[in-house]
Amino acid sequence: MSYFLSLVILIVNFTFCISIINGQSVDLEMHLVENKNIPFWIASNNQDIYSNGSITSFKISEKLKNLSSGAEIVYKQTPAKAPLLQQAYFRYKKNKLFLFMGMKNSPQKFSNHSVGSFVESSNAKPIPKILFGIKDYSSLFLSKNNVHFSFKIAHGWINSSEYLKNPYIHEKSININKKFSSNSSIALEFEHISIWGGETMFHGKQPTGLNNFLRIFFALPGGEESIKEEQKNALGNHLGAWNIIYEKNFKNKIINFYIQHPYEDESGARWIINEFDGLYGIKITQKESSYISSFTYEHINSMDQSGSEGASDSTYGWDNYYNHYIYQSGWTNNGRVIGNPLFTLGSNLGRYSNGEYIINNRLKAHHFGFLGSISDKINYKILFTYSKNFGTYPDEDFFKSKNKPYRFDGGLIQKSGLIELNSKNLFDKIDVSIAFGFDNGELLNKTDSFMLKINHKFVF
Repeated sequence: MSYFLSLVILIVNFTFCISIINGQSVDLEMHLVENKNIPFWIASNNQDIYSNGSITSFKISEKLKNLSSGAEIVYKQTPAKAPLLQQAYFRYKKNKLFLFMGMKNSPQKFSNHSVGSFVESSNAKPIPKILFGIKDYSSLFLSKNNVHFSFKIAHGWINSSEYLKNPYIHEKSININKKFSSNSSIALEFEHISIWGGETMFHGKQPTGLNNFLRIFFALPGGEESIKEEQKNALGNHLGAWNIIYEKNFKNKIINFYIQHPYEDESGARWIINEFDGLYGIKITQKESSYISSFTYEHINSMDQSGSEGASDSTYGWDNYYNHYIYQSGWTNNGRVIGNPLFTLGSNLGRYSNGEYIINNRLKAHHFGFLGSISDKINYKILFTYSKNFGTYPDEDFFKSKNKPYRFDGGLIQKSGLIELNSKNLFDKIDVSIAFGFDNGELLNKTDSFMLKINHKFVF
């Protein structure tokens, strides 16, 4: 803590709430942030909100019977920037059907103290999209067998300064849930994402239209208007995951076991090709508040990636998670990784047009998360992550072909943590939280910081 004074973050929130019968609320938040190097677990999985300088945000939300909507504007004052639209959404629900339009902060998929999903975590600014879905549907036949399913399909727009025209996002998922009894269930989910269309600096305009949307939907090769490589492979950049979640209820606790197996192309979508790459987790939650209310352990392994060689007649080639030769910003939005934040964004001279891309997607990590209560008014959160990082297969191959040293040879060890205390109504309508975050290792800049957050609610 040698740089204690220069590494203090002070966040002050003044929240004005107006509550009416229809559930409308208005929030005004003011943040003052002073820091040069924000620790990993303060910056990560916070919707790309925290950065240097002071921040003011204005939120408004409304809930009706079948309708909800909201918006948030963030103004980063130092250095002065134009106000940013952080959230703006509209959601309509009727029976089992729902329609969503806009962009809204994403919750964590498996746990609110998880390291983050391979597909979409809460690490980046939300993606604007139009989404249609069916939730918890069960036909007469399925209900007899205690089976429900959910489905959603979305069209969105990804943002990066490296694109001349922002490409589209196609997103769909299906979730099948089977209840064995009132105390146990298992869910199987398939998630599919594709980046397509748009215009890039080095590959020009990419094909769009209904015919190409169908190619994207079914992961088919491109047509005559696409570049040669896309005519041999699936059009666009495809990624996603298979998720298995088992839940068991006991008298005073709930236990979840979950596995997320990622894929980046057709070969990775086959379970065996990229072997046991994935996120393996367990979450234990107490039904009543206690000293340890919730515990999460996750192991992340992305080392295989369908092999260490490029594509040839005898191999599908490495998967190179989150990267793509056309969409060179990779699986990012506004300069932040959309998926698992342990995957490192950066740049290397001579690689991907010298721009930013995912420079580290091969890693082994152990992540621990704790939530609990110290007293009736004070809760805590603890996060700790240990990782060993090996870069990417293509970069390793490139640097070795140039007889140059590769930074990630042998693996870079990184340790990052967070300790946060939260108190609600510590004083009259004032919530206070204090957090300490640190990074220590070979991958990220060594840093440690305190964050103080004061939230005062004015209710009318």
